[in-house]
Amino acid sequence: LLKRESPELLQLIEDFEVKLMELKDELHPLLQMVKNGTIPQGKGSRYLQTKYHLYLNYCANISFYLVLKSKRIPVHSHPIIERLVAYRNIINDLAVIDQKLSSQVRMLLKNYYDKKEDKLRKEKKFAVFLPLDVKKNKPKRAPALANGQAAAAEVSDESDMDEEAALKYYKVMEEKLKLKRKRTEDQETLEEAAALEGEDPNKKRGVTYQMIKNKGLTPRRKKIDRNPRVKHREKFRQAKIRRKGQVREVRRELHRYAGEPSGIRAGVKKSRKLK
Repeated sequence: LLKRESPELLQLIEDFEVKLMELKDELHPLLQMVKNGTIPQGKGSRYLQTKYHLYLNYCANISFYLVLKSKRIPVHSHPIIERLVAYRNIINDLAVIDQKLSSQVRMLLKNYYDKKEDKLRKEKKFAVFLPLDVKKNKPKRAPALANGQAAAAEVSDESDMDEEAALKYYKVMEEKLKLKRKRTEDQETLEEAAALEGEDPNKKRGVTYQMIKNKGLTPRRKKIDRNPRVKHREKFRQAKIRRKGQVREVRRELHRYAGEPSGIRAGVKKSRKLK
């Protein structure tokens, strides 16, 4: 099925993998050498940069082609095919130059990877010896107990002591909070008593919230009925919605008519019968 529908797909996937490997293993290290100055600036460095960008563009176009295929978009008449063919032809033309430079490229890559391996080996050696140095630099601790049971007992004693200290601290804080609450309550009672003493006995008492809320026998009304303006506005809004079902609104043609968005029901008839 794949060969019949898109015979180029398998070849492009294979090309994609090969070119990415070449970019990672060959061209990227060579460009690092150009940056470091191992490869001098000139025609060779410019050729490597051009080839790097060419391979990147080719891989980007293949990935776009794969996205189109995954979305099931027909690609036979798409300009991406022409672009891929053009890149493929340019890469094939570079094969002659690659053969001439193959021996030099192999030598450069061999030196690069040898240096990398030496660096990794040195790092590993350093990592092996690092714990010993760290141990030497650590401050000396008290001599450990020879008996394991004694050490376990000491740890348990320490944990018990910590728990006792935590409980004591909790109790002290609880007592402080109780005292603080008591002080505030006493202060409030004193303030109320002072306010009552200062009041005139013949003066009328203030209105409470319960008195304000006590409206008597009033009918239960909806919230919307409290304000006539809001009530009539809501009635008008509902009437406009009902009107849309009775009379079709005039719509201006901003775009070309492409059918109803909800579709046309074939079974609905809105014509009048002539008798």
